Amino acid sequence: MLSVVIPAWNEEKNVGRYPTELLPVLETIGMPFEVLIVDDGSMDDTARLGAGLGPWARVVKHEQNKGLAAALRTGFAAARGELLVTLDADLTFAPALIPKLLERFQLGDVDVVSGSPKLAGYGDDIPSYRVWVSHAATAVYSNLLGQRVTAVSPILRLYQTADLQHLDLASAGFEINAEILYCLIRRGKRVAEIPAPLTQRIHGQSSLNYRREMVRHFKLVRRMVNWRLANYLHARA
Repeated sequence: MLSVVIPAWNEEKNVGRYPTELLPVLETIGMPFEVLIVDDGSMDDTARLGAGLGPWARVVKHEQNKGLAAALRTGFAAARGELLVTLDADLTFAPALIPKLLERFQLGDVDVVSGSPKLAGYGDDIPSYRVWVSHAATAVYSNLLGQRVTAVSPILRLYQTADLQHLDLASAGFEINAEILYCLIRRGKRVAEIPAPLTQRIHGQSSLNYRREMVRHFKLVRRMVNWRLANYLHARA
């Protein structure tokens, strides 16, 4: 079974797109599936609309907004599928990419498949500053990961659910995607990437605050450096 985990905060207009844009894709994948919407303290009708989508969708609700990282952790704990895809609520990564994640995973040589905007040439309508930030983050994280990756922050990924449910994750925001990748690679998990064009959201406004997230990424990088240093000293002892 495949669980599609979608963190959502005030996304009522985008949730209304799921029956026509997400469900038809999932009906082609050849396995049972669920869409797990984690309503992160929304003040609109996100939870009500999600609950009304049908038996293929479930809603897990936070009474207060806790942020993306908390929403993902809630989704990981509640997922019923053996495989798990994380997807943004505004569908800036097209649902049509989900079968491509599965196709790559089913080759049997990797544990994680990640969507990479860089491999897809980003997108024609993506601001240049976002591309620059992505390049800078990737350069730093690739060195710390000890493995060449072209994107560490995008949410679009396929995991084995069991690999996620025992991770000790400390992130509070969007940097959790980089932390997850680091933790899995440290455990010897194999990662592949597929091209994943990034688009602009159609409805609503993003909750991403670049200044705040850069601070959080800096703190994560510092933790990763400390982890690597501790491992090095332990190996030398």
